Amino acid sequence: MSTIEQTREYPIDRKQLFAYATDPQNWPSYYSGMLEVKPYERFTEPGDTVVARYRVLGRAVDVQATLLALEPDERIHLRADVSGLPSNEHDWIYADGDQGTRVMVSMTNPPVDSWLGRAIDRFVLPRQFERDLKRSLDNLEDLVVAGLAT
Repeated sequence: MSTIEQTREYPIDRKQLFAYATDPQNWPSYYSGMLEVKPYERFTEPGDTVVARYRVLGRAVDVQATLLALEPDERIHLRADVSGLPSNEHDWIYADGDQGTRVMVSMTNPPVDSWLGRAIDRFVLPRQFERDLKRSLDNLEDLVVAGLAT
């Protein structure tokens, strides 16, 4: 099992950032590798799902995001499932910071059984996910600074 964690602070109101960043329609605007979000009914209750097209390991794949928990203006926790790859969980926590909103993100991949799965989980996916998470947080910062994250 591997976990990637990053924390950032943004000069924006927590409620405003939470509303923008947790709306699946906005994910392609900042989440690195996210190509599109397919039409969905809702993403507000545990068990709700969204299917997004995402580039991972150089190819476009469908990712099904399942909402596990939502605490308005504070936390979104979801599981991402891609056929043929280990699922992973994303936990985004939003808190008041010294100069705006502090965002703490944790991405966790559960242990896998096969030797190939373990090799991918240990050497390939963590680098891909860490790079994508860093770029996503950078992109979100650019949107906030430009005043577009509203």
